[in-house]
Amino acid sequence: MRPMIPTLALAAVVSAQTPRSAMGWGDEISPADAPSRAMGDAGEALRSDRSWDPRLEARSAFGSLAALEVQVSPQNTTVSGDGTSGSGSEGRLPRLSLSVPMGRFGHLGLGYWQRFDRSFDWQSPTDSSTQIQGQGGAFEGDLAYGLQVPGLRGAAAGVTYHRILGTDRIMQVESFQAADEGVATSYADTIGVRYWGSYWTGSVYYTHGPFDAGAWLDFAGDVRRTTTLGGTRQQFEQPAPNTVDPPRSAGFAAAWRVLPRQSVVGDLSWTDWSGAVPGSPDRWKGGLGWQLGAAGDRYDDFWRRLSWRAGAYGIVGGPDNLLTEAVTAGVGMPMGNLGTLDLSLQVGQNEVDNGGPALKDSFVRLYVGITGANAWGRSTRSRR
Repeated sequence: MRPMIPTLALAAVVSAQTPRSAMGWGDEISPADAPSRAMGDAGEALRSDRSWDPRLEARSAFGSLAALEVQVSPQNTTVSGDGTSGSGSEGRLPRLSLSVPMGRFGHLGLGYWQRFDRSFDWQSPTDSSTQIQGQGGAFEGDLAYGLQVPGLRGAAAGVTYHRILGTDRIMQVESFQAADEGVATSYADTIGVRYWGSYWTGSVYYTHGPFDAGAWLDFAGDVRRTTTLGGTRQQFEQPAPNTVDPPRSAGFAAAWRVLPRQSVVGDLSWTDWSGAVPGSPDRWKGGLGWQLGAAGDRYDDFWRRLSWRAGAYGIVGGPDNLLTEAVTAGVGMPMGNLGTLDLSLQVGQNEVDNGGPALKDSFVRLYVGITGANAWGRSTRSRR
């Protein structure tokens, strides 16, 4: 007879396997645009004619080009600590966005953001018959509007509506073979969660000369979590759905264009996790970055039209007191008229030691961002 593993205990076991899954809803992903990925995820405030950030929508009120951005991100993760080891690869679609400037009528932004990721594959190093898999996560659909403040030159305000939705599933698969049987039988225990909710973000932004700065604040919202339990040839009493507060954040970002082509950026944000995971401490994230912008125009040498970037960021707190450290680097390459290809490499590690197993996962992420922009909706005269 196979050992019966209660599904609720399974969830606790899985959460101990990797620091990424120890985060209550999974590995959290920032909504940074493609250039910012290589600048320590800290370039929200750097003024741009095409970039859009769902948190700092106010910056986009100064955008002049309609832009479509798509990001993909393959990554490799290695887990180690307390007798646990392993590695895995996965791919993400962290962001898809459309930025639409409307002149004196403001700016409209639409986007998809993979907020949390629970995808992983783990196998016991001492028992090959047991495997644990995570699939899915929580996502956001964002609709934003920004407007330059009349009478205040260089100032803008914005608001973003976030719709949270998604589903994830954690599954433990066991292979069991009795002594008198020639074929192994597989059993699965699962716990699944569906998310549905919303919240709002307000933002302000100011740009003057070589200096840019912005701030954002999330307002109260709610997310309905529906949990389902299941297992092969087993029945469980299903938990009642519950409503929690989504993780709410506030942050500040700044950029300084030191020289005509060089910029220094930084940000600091705070997230309150207590409404989603009771008892969790506050989470803090800080980043710094640098950019050497492209020189010349489309007729210049290709190498002069590249943008070089570097940075670093750190995260501390939140569920299980996760500590994250990472360095970043990347390059932006021209792709025809107004199009760019941005490659950003992030190398870092997550650590957790909350009285249980002391675990560490090291990650290597490559963000590939493709942005296409044009002067849609603008007259020939206004383009000059």
